[in-house]
Amino acid sequence: MLRHMNKSRVSRNIMLLTFLLTLDFLLLFPVTGASPTDTTSVDDIRLFPPWMLWVPGATHFAEGRLGTGLAFSLGETGAIALGIAFDKQLRSETSSPYSNYPLLLGMELYNIDKCHFMRNRLEYLKATRPGFRYDDITFNKLMLEPFRPKNIFTPITGLFVAVAMGQLYLESRHDNPDYSEVNEIYLLNRYVPRDRAMAFYGTASLAASWGAGVGEEYWFRNGLMPIWDYRFGQEKGLAYSSLLFGSLHLTNLLFEPEPDLKAALTQALAATVAGWLLGRDVQKRDYDIGPASAAHTWYDFTLMLGSFLINPEDNIFGVRVRFVLP
Repeated sequence: MLRHMNKSRVSRNIMLLTFLLTLDFLLLFPVTGASPTDTTSVDDIRLFPPWMLWVPGATHFAEGRLGTGLAFSLGETGAIALGIAFDKQLRSETSSPYSNYPLLLGMELYNIDKCHFMRNRLEYLKATRPGFRYDDITFNKLMLEPFRPKNIFTPITGLFVAVAMGQLYLESRHDNPDYSEVNEIYLLNRYVPRDRAMAFYGTASLAASWGAGVGEEYWFRNGLMPIWDYRFGQEKGLAYSSLLFGSLHLTNLLFEPEPDLKAALTQALAATVAGWLLGRDVQKRDYDIGPASAAHTWYDFTLMLGSFLINPEDNIFGVRVRFVLP
């Protein structure tokens, strides 16, 4: 099923593991007692305290960006609270590990929010470690990278979208009722007319894809991989970060009522290969993560929305559908 082939719809435990593991790797580079390469820039950097990693919007509030802090804190807590409230109902309706889409969207937003925390740490590493390289893109610019034409019209983005289209073509060869036969879609606690529900589904798909494309690429290809590149060399850094990226997808088994080991292994292998391709592209571009972020985003969105149009009954979020009566 296509939802098992989608590499990047990351469940909540993967996000938390990513944060914890990345912070553990940062301990390989102790920030206290380091020899600065630029004393002035080091003095200008204010390290965020660790507790800010766990509080939505905290780093933005600390820098006086009240609007941004409120947007993230309210968005994250609202979506996560909604997911918790409807968790039992959503999980009982499908075997998809992504059935709790409010919680998924809240965690994706949290993941993007905490890129700001990670950027603070990377900035300090750059100032204290000669030769350490990463993309020092600003937080506001980072959020727009998947939508910039210069990142969309690149070989890596074209490749990933082509792969998604290929997967959709294979799925379309099966004899399944398509979107044109859908009458209503079940959202949270009621059936909603198809067109209105589709607007929500498309928006949720884009939001989740954007969250994965921005958040995962920043944490893995702009945080973890550059750190390992610096410590072990680019070849090993790329391999290690790609393997970790792929293996974390195996934790989806914990959230499936009927775990499918073969599908999970296939997903993990696909994620490892995808991680290697994205990481290699970032390295070749001197750590410019823009194209990788766009490739990840538009692969996910193409697959999520396209799979629903082709086979709405087996959709990524596992929402129920009612078909037009014959």
